[in-house]
Amino acid sequence: MLALNLLIKPFYLFGVEVGVQNAVGAEAYGLYYAMFNFTFLFNVILDLGINNFQKIRMAQDAEAGTDNMKTLLPMKFGLSAVYMAVTVIVALIVGFEARYWFFIGWLMLNHILSMFLLMFRANISGLHLFMRDSVLSVLDRTLMIAAIGYLLWFSDSAFQIEHFVFAQTGAYAIAIIVAIVLTPSVNRVFNFKVDWSSFRDMVSQTWPFALLILIMTAYSKIDGVMIERLADNGLLEAGIYAQAYRLLDAGNNFAFLYAGLLLPMFARLIHLGQTAELTSLLDQAARLLIAPAGVICLIVYGNSDYLMGLLYDEYPIRSAASLDWLMISFVFISISYVFSTLMTAAEKLKWLNILGAITVGINVGLNFWLIPEMGSEGAALASCISLGFMALSQMLYVMYSFRLQTYQWMIRTIGIWLITAALIWGITSVRLEPLYGIIIVAVVSVIGFFAFVSQFSLFMDMIKGKEDDET
Repeated sequence: MLALNLLIKPFYLFGVEVGVQNAVGAEAYGLYYAMFNFTFLFNVILDLGINNFQKIRMAQDAEAGTDNMKTLLPMKFGLSAVYMAVTVIVALIVGFEARYWFFIGWLMLNHILSMFLLMFRANISGLHLFMRDSVLSVLDRTLMIAAIGYLLWFSDSAFQIEHFVFAQTGAYAIAIIVAIVLTPSVNRVFNFKVDWSSFRDMVSQTWPFALLILIMTAYSKIDGVMIERLADNGLLEAGIYAQAYRLLDAGNNFAFLYAGLLLPMFARLIHLGQTAELTSLLDQAARLLIAPAGVICLIVYGNSDYLMGLLYDEYPIRSAASLDWLMISFVFISISYVFSTLMTAAEKLKWLNILGAITVGINVGLNFWLIPEMGSEGAALASCISLGFMALSQMLYVMYSFRLQTYQWMIRTIGIWLITAALIWGITSVRLEPLYGIIIVAVVSVIGFFAFVSQFSLFMDMIKGKEDDET
């Protein structure tokens, strides 16, 4: 799965999405970006944590999980109706103009299709059909690459942002059909039943996770909506912000995959009460994720103008100003992935939700203050400050609550960052070509990273232990 994601998703982000934005312009893409984020804000209604619940149920008992689908499918349709109603009501309250409603309608449909695809993938993953799930994890993006790639590079007609939205709909629909075909025939469900008691039982178990997802969605997606509403030229500013956010999004995708590996390992060690091993894993995980995040941040920060100019035709300097703050945010996001994953494994959801709610409050308040003054850069700065609070508060909570002495990773990580910063300063002083400078810094940083990172075998042993448990 990791290899497929490493191959397909970067090409989709930097080939398709960058190509689309360059083809339609920052303002048109800004409209799409703002409405995508707006409709995504209420995405938690479509799931309520049920997909993960179903994955676990299917893994424990395939027959019971299949029977459970008879209830889940009609519930998903009902939740889809609630999602659309809530989104439309809030959109009416906000007062979006007429031209926005095309995107609101189609993007709601796309989010619904995406959630159904995730539900079918949860079944396949729960049945331990990991190769099939790996194919499905990149199928929609692969179809998008084929469709949008043709329209961008081979079609004679002018590309419109609406084509991008329609292609998403088609890709999700085809992927759902393939997911149904890949589901073993004995586990397919064609008859429905409504069991409200089962639904209440599921929601009662999953609502803390659903609340956490809602909070995380709010502070990751509300920026684009607030830029469109508060900035002088909202659509243009949203498009500029989207340009900068794409690099953060790329890094975030892989950090998320890494956090997915950590969760079962943390949970296993907590369950076994192995505090020493937990401390070692946390220390190693922090070095493997946070140290590279800082190196990437420094490289991008020192070359943001060059990178934005390389990717985009419009407003590279302005998007570079936002990118600088967003890459600092990437370090905070990486810190949060490590420590919030440990808190989740330890079922400290109450404190995760409290800290997340405070983070949303800080982010929204700063956006109201900074966006009218600074536009997209103000939103990036607000994101940096609020995510910094979240990451540091989670780290302090873990260190205090678990009494873990995990200071080694800080010393080693700061050492790697200082080496990288010194290299960038030296290369800047001699005015070396940016591309060559990036390559030199990346190579030396990788060597320094592996020189500083020890106990790598521990992390691999944890993965092996997880696989042994599954078998």
